[in-house]
Amino acid sequence: MSMRAVGHTSSPRLRKADLPVGQRPRVPAWELAFLLLASLNYWTDLLRLIFPGVESASVAFRLIHFVFYGAFAALLLRQLPATLDTARRVPVLLAFLLLPLVSTLWSVNPGETSTRAVALIGSSLFGLYVASQVQPLLALRILGWTSGIAAALSLVLISAFPSIGLMSEGEYVNVWSGAFIHKNGLGQMTALGAIISIIVLMSDGIRRNRLIAVGLVLNLVLLAGSRSLTSQVVFLASLVLIATVGRFVRFVFRHAGLLALAAAPLVIFLAATLTVDDVFVLLASAGKDASMSSRVPLWQLLAGFIEQNYWLGWGYEAFFTDANFAFRIIEAKLHFKPYYSHNGYVETWLALGAVGFAMMAALFVRFGWMAATQLYREDRNPLYLLCFVYVPVFLIQNAAEVTILQRNSMSWSLFVMLFVMLALSVSAKAVQSPPLQNANKWPSRRLPVA
Repeated sequence: MSMRAVGHTSSPRLRKADLPVGQRPRVPAWELAFLLLASLNYWTDLLRLIFPGVESASVAFRLIHFVFYGAFAALLLRQLPATLDTARRVPVLLAFLLLPLVSTLWSVNPGETSTRAVALIGSSLFGLYVASQVQPLLALRILGWTSGIAAALSLVLISAFPSIGLMSEGEYVNVWSGAFIHKNGLGQMTALGAIISIIVLMSDGIRRNRLIAVGLVLNLVLLAGSRSLTSQVVFLASLVLIATVGRFVRFVFRHAGLLALAAAPLVIFLAATLTVDDVFVLLASAGKDASMSSRVPLWQLLAGFIEQNYWLGWGYEAFFTDANFAFRIIEAKLHFKPYYSHNGYVETWLALGAVGFAMMAALFVRFGWMAATQLYREDRNPLYLLCFVYVPVFLIQNAAEVTILQRNSMSWSLFVMLFVMLALSVSAKAVQSPPLQNANKWPSRRLPVA
């Protein structure tokens, strides 16, 4: 039975949040322009470059962001029944988003925690809004356009305004940073932009997406010039996943037991024999600093403070503030001032304790399971393909940076967006009809729209 036929059966009318891609209302031109502007805001660090200095000290910086938060809330309230229905389908995600605000109750710096938690919730509304009210393929196109615009702006800043587009401090003097504060931000987002662009071009062709094709080229140029080895490796690994993922997922599902038995001895051996010194040797052989730019000493110090507030943590983004005595101890021992833990998993446990870490783990497992099972059914679907690729990308990012629960960040907003889209897609298919008869067949030409 086709999707079109399902739409004309005698079954109850589906609400907007239930509708699959291609059946949601069209987005007006003004709303599309607003979405593009909001995406560019979260994709780049342009506001931080325009208003340099401490975020909380810039009234204009905060005001602009709160205008975006208010607009997202208004757009969601405009479709209140669909918004409530969407929220009902992602309870773990909502609980995880609200936990930072709740942590104000035990935070060592309640003022900073409450302000930053509101910013986190406000910027996360962007992902919730796009997921519940915009067709997924259109949402991917918007992200592709955004990445191309950001790449063009970065090249302009690098070539015409080197005082902004090039780094000027530390060991990375004159390294490209473009429309971002740091070269790692440039590498991370150009890699992500290239991945999204490739998936959109595969699904919808180059003729209708020439701007995205140009953006792909620009992103690849910037990725090569960013000197971000991690982002370059992540991009290459993502290409392999994109090329083989359909057959790979089917192979894993069909031989899961055999693969688990084969991998178990290796995992046990590594767990029993691998030491910290071995990791340092591997890093040195790859030309990387064994301390990971002083991250390892920082993590070792933070382990003790995690144990002090094991279950609930120190409060969302409250630990690395001057009001916290423990932060001053860290600064004295390291002889420099860290602004965050440089590891998303350490940061989550430090801020929200074992409770927050467990919720985060449940969210990741749910995300990965939904992506894998949906891709198993429709292995050339662009939404499911991006979700499956984004899972390892996001996990790897957080091994050396922090994008989990990161406010005003596209990395986290995209996680929210994709998670909600997957949840809605799973729910819609359960409501509408039995699985498509041809869901497991490879299409002859373009990828189907989700």
